[in-house]
Amino acid sequence: MNSIINTFKKREKYWFDKIVPFLGEETVQILKIGNGFGYMSEMISGIQPLLKILDINIYKETINKDKVQLYDGCNIPFKDNSFNISILNLTLHHIPNNFEYFKEVVRVTKKRIILVEETYDNLLQKVHLIFRDWFVNYKAGRSSRLFWSSYFSKKMIKQLISENNLVLTYRYSEKHHSYYKELLVFERSIL
Repeated sequence: MNSIINTFKKREKYWFDKIVPFLGEETVQILKIGNGFGYMSEMISGIQPLLKILDINIYKETINKDKVQLYDGCNIPFKDNSFNISILNLTLHHIPNNFEYFKEVVRVTKKRIILVEETYDNLLQKVHLIFRDWFVNYKAGRSSRLFWSSYFSKKMIKQLISENNLVLTYRYSEKHHSYYKELLVFERSIL
């Protein structure tokens, strides 16, 4: 179990280093949706102390249990535009009806949404991605919420941007096995 936990920790540090430039230098209100073991949340709170963390459950291995606010996983319990930045790190694909849920993320976010997500181009990549997601979470001793329709193709990312009137300001994509891991930074569009 320790080797898989170390893998999660390294992965969180890797993506944290990539999102740091988008957190800004001034102290702002940040919402982190999905906590996992809490490593990335702890790294973020080290430079942005106004961090709020939401999750639907807390694992026994979670390092920051006392900082996590539990909620129903559907309705984000904050007012419109409560946060300057919202962060979802490999979280959105664990949420059923994630297009509707993402509207909630947009609702509570004033300025920027940072999304790290696994994506695919074809059916074979999707099957591989879902299997790997289940397997890695299983090896970590965590039950994983898997929903066939909640994994994102690159085409679905475009739809997500369009439906929520967002501007994609940064995209980093890397091949991971047969599918992709992507960092996407969206800005709220001013109408």
